[in-house]
Amino acid sequence: MQSAPSLARPSSPRDPSAGALAHEPPLSASAPSPSAAPSRPRAAASTWALVLALVALLGSVAAMAFVGLTVVPMETASGYYLTDTPAPYQAAVFTAFGTLLLWSALGIAALVLGIVALVARRGTARAIAAIALATAAPVLLPLVLLGAMAVDIARF
Repeated sequence: MQSAPSLARPSSPRDPSAGALAHEPPLSASAPSPSAAPSRPRAAASTWALVLALVALLGSVAAMAFVGLTVVPMETASGYYLTDTPAPYQAAVFTAFGTLLLWSALGIAALVLGIVALVARRGTARAIAAIALATAAPVLLPLVLLGAMAVDIARF
Protein backbone atom coordinates (compact mmCIF):
# COMPACT_ATOMS: atom_id res chain seq x y z
CA MET A 1 0.00 0.00 0.00
CA GLN A 2 1.26 3.50 -0.91
CA SER A 3 1.56 6.19 1.65
CA ALA A 4 -0.14 9.51 1.01
CA PRO A 5 2.10 12.55 0.48
CA SER A 6 2.68 14.50 3.60
CA LEU A 7 0.54 17.62 3.85
CA ALA A 8 2.42 18.96 6.81
CA ARG A 9 4.10 22.32 6.23
CA PRO A 10 7.59 23.04 7.42
CA SER A 11 7.82 25.49 10.28
CA SER A 12 9.61 28.08 8.09
CA PRO A 13 9.03 28.88 4.41
CA ARG A 14 12.68 28.25 3.59
CA ASP A 15 14.34 24.91 3.76
CA PRO A 16 17.61 25.65 5.57
CA SER A 17 19.43 22.90 3.73
CA ALA A 18 18.49 24.12 0.21
CA GLY A 19 18.61 27.84 0.94
CA ALA A 20 15.54 28.58 -1.16
CA LEU A 21 11.83 27.98 -1.38
CA ALA A 22 10.83 24.55 -2.57
CA HIS A 23 9.86 25.79 -6.06
CA GLU A 24 12.89 28.11 -6.54
CA PRO A 25 16.46 27.19 -7.36
CA PRO A 26 19.07 27.83 -4.66
CA LEU A 27 20.17 31.44 -4.25
CA SER A 28 23.56 32.33 -5.64
CA ALA A 29 25.79 35.23 -4.73
CA SER A 30 25.52 36.81 -8.20
CA ALA A 31 21.73 36.80 -8.39
CA PRO A 32 19.98 40.10 -7.77
CA SER A 33 18.22 40.42 -4.48
CA PRO A 34 14.49 39.74 -4.58
CA SER A 35 13.78 43.11 -2.95
CA ALA A 36 15.37 45.05 -5.84
CA ALA A 37 12.61 46.44 -8.03
CA PRO A 38 13.03 45.94 -11.76
CA SER A 39 14.21 49.15 -13.36
CA ARG A 40 11.79 50.88 -15.67
CA PRO A 41 13.00 51.53 -19.21
CA ARG A 42 14.24 55.08 -19.55
CA ALA A 43 12.61 57.52 -21.93
CA ALA A 44 15.82 59.31 -22.86
CA ALA A 45 15.00 59.45 -26.57
CA SER A 46 11.74 61.31 -26.02
CA THR A 47 13.36 63.73 -23.57
CA TRP A 48 16.17 64.52 -25.99
CA ALA A 49 13.67 64.84 -28.83
CA LEU A 50 11.61 67.37 -26.90
CA VAL A 51 14.65 69.41 -25.87
CA LEU A 52 16.04 69.45 -29.41
CA ALA A 53 12.66 70.37 -30.88
CA LEU A 54 12.26 73.28 -28.45
CA VAL A 55 15.78 74.56 -29.13
CA ALA A 56 15.26 74.25 -32.89
CA LEU A 57 11.92 76.04 -32.77
CA LEU A 58 13.08 78.87 -30.53
CA GLY A 59 16.35 79.38 -32.41
CA SER A 60 14.74 79.49 -35.83
CA VAL A 61 11.94 81.78 -34.67
CA ALA A 62 14.49 84.14 -33.09
CA ALA A 63 16.55 84.25 -36.29
CA MET A 64 13.55 85.04 -38.45
CA ALA A 65 12.20 87.60 -35.99
CA PHE A 66 15.57 89.37 -36.06
CA VAL A 67 15.57 89.52 -39.86
CA GLY A 68 11.92 90.50 -40.07
CA LEU A 69 12.18 93.29 -37.50
CA THR A 70 15.36 94.82 -38.91
CA VAL A 71 15.09 94.46 -42.68
CA VAL A 72 12.38 97.08 -43.23
CA PRO A 73 14.07 99.91 -41.28
CA MET A 74 17.45 99.13 -42.87
CA GLU A 75 16.06 99.08 -46.39
CA THR A 76 14.05 102.21 -45.71
CA ALA A 77 17.21 104.02 -44.65
CA SER A 78 19.60 102.52 -47.20
CA GLY A 79 17.70 101.44 -50.28
CA TYR A 80 15.19 98.97 -51.66
CA TYR A 81 17.48 95.95 -52.02
CA LEU A 82 19.38 94.06 -49.35
CA THR A 83 22.59 94.76 -51.24
CA ASP A 84 21.98 98.49 -50.69
CA THR A 85 22.29 98.04 -46.91
CA PRO A 86 25.64 98.27 -45.09
CA ALA A 87 27.94 95.24 -45.32
CA PRO A 88 27.82 94.39 -41.58
CA TYR A 89 24.03 94.23 -41.73
CA GLN A 90 24.17 92.01 -44.81
CA ALA A 91 26.53 89.68 -42.97
CA ALA A 92 24.15 89.58 -39.99
CA VAL A 93 21.21 88.68 -42.23
CA PHE A 94 23.18 85.99 -44.05
CA THR A 95 24.34 84.61 -40.70
CA ALA A 96 20.77 84.53 -39.41
CA PHE A 97 19.66 82.63 -42.48
CA GLY A 98 22.72 80.38 -42.19
CA THR A 99 21.75 79.39 -38.67
CA LEU A 100 18.59 77.93 -40.14
CA LEU A 101 20.76 75.01 -41.25
CA LEU A 102 21.66 74.32 -37.63
CA TRP A 103 18.06 74.69 -36.45
CA SER A 104 16.87 72.43 -39.28
CA ALA A 105 19.40 69.75 -38.35
CA LEU A 106 18.27 69.90 -34.73
CA GLY A 107 14.64 69.68 -35.84
CA ILE A 108 15.34 66.62 -37.99
CA ALA A 109 17.20 64.97 -35.10
CA ALA A 110 14.24 65.73 -32.82
CA LEU A 111 11.87 64.23 -35.37
CA VAL A 112 13.93 61.03 -35.66
CA LEU A 113 14.32 60.67 -31.89
CA GLY A 114 10.60 61.29 -31.40
CA ILE A 115 9.73 58.54 -33.86
CA VAL A 116 12.21 56.18 -32.20
CA ALA A 117 10.64 56.91 -28.80
CA LEU A 118 7.14 56.32 -30.18
CA VAL A 119 8.12 53.00 -31.72
CA ALA A 120 9.77 51.92 -28.46
CA ARG A 121 6.75 53.23 -26.49
CA ARG A 122 8.93 55.19 -24.09
CA GLY A 123 7.76 58.67 -23.18
CA THR A 124 5.01 58.82 -25.76
CA ALA A 125 3.62 62.19 -24.64
CA ARG A 126 7.03 63.85 -24.92
CA ALA A 127 7.65 62.11 -28.24
CA ILE A 128 4.37 63.36 -29.69
CA ALA A 129 5.07 66.89 -28.44
CA ALA A 130 8.57 66.78 -29.97
CA ILE A 131 7.25 65.58 -33.32
CA ALA A 132 4.58 68.29 -33.30
CA LEU A 133 7.11 71.03 -32.48
CA ALA A 134 9.64 69.78 -35.02
CA THR A 135 7.05 69.73 -37.80
CA ALA A 136 5.49 73.06 -36.79
CA ALA A 137 8.76 75.00 -37.01
CA PRO A 138 9.00 75.09 -40.83
CA VAL A 139 5.39 76.27 -41.01
CA LEU A 140 5.92 79.00 -38.41
CA LEU A 141 9.11 80.46 -39.91
CA PRO A 142 7.56 82.24 -42.91
CA LEU A 143 4.71 83.42 -40.72
CA VAL A 144 7.12 84.88 -38.16
CA LEU A 145 9.22 86.55 -40.87
CA LEU A 146 6.23 88.06 -42.66
CA GLY A 147 4.53 89.03 -39.39
CA ALA A 148 7.64 90.83 -38.15
CA MET A 149 8.00 92.62 -41.47
CA ALA A 150 4.33 93.63 -41.37
CA VAL A 151 4.81 95.12 -37.92
CA ASP A 152 7.72 97.19 -39.22
CA ILE A 153 5.84 98.26 -42.35
CA ALA A 154 2.92 99.46 -40.23
CA ARG A 155 5.34 101.37 -38.03
CA PHE A 156 6.98 103.24 -40.91
